[in-house]
Amino acid sequence: MESVLKPQKRQSDKWHKEPWLLLVVGGPLIVVAASIFTGYVAFSGADKVVAEDYYKQGLMINKDIQRDAKARELHLSANLSLHAAQSLIRVEVTGAGELPEQIQMSLANASPNAAKVTEIVHRIPLIRVAPGVYEGELKQTSNISDSSVKLFHIKLETTDWRLTGDWFEPEQKAAQLNASK
Repeated sequence: MESVLKPQKRQSDKWHKEPWLLLVVGGPLIVVAASIFTGYVAFSGADKVVAEDYYKQGLMINKDIQRDAKARELHLSANLSLHAAQSLIRVEVTGAGELPEQIQMSLANASPNAAKVTEIVHRIPLIRVAPGVYEGELKQTSNISDSSVKLFHIKLETTDWRLTGDWFEPEQKAAQLNASK
């Protein structure tokens, strides 16, 4: 009878075989592993959110808006063509008002290196060769006539006005720029 009154001792398992261990330790371990992985992904592929010259760009916004408005007022448009054999870019500008002797052209394209998001900018001075017709010479170091480049962002600008747009497949197609609405 004595054995009935005394509770029997239960044989306990080893600590690593305890089923509650998975709930007590497993959850926090998963969270720590996920946060380390998330931190690695965030820091290894982080993009720059703010440009290095953000203040200068902010000051230029008003000037750009005024130059776009002036281009609309003058009803400006431009046709661009690439003559890779002669290393030449030809631009025909039409619109009201007198056109200047020289226009600054900026061509921007993405870096061919896919790991980086950088922009390559080519600045080409365009000289007037006839009324409304401008030409500029391509430098040998630029990749403008490279067939792997499929898209350029273009700016034609003077101190008074500017035209902007995109040029798809410059080797095969001409581009048309119109004053932004």
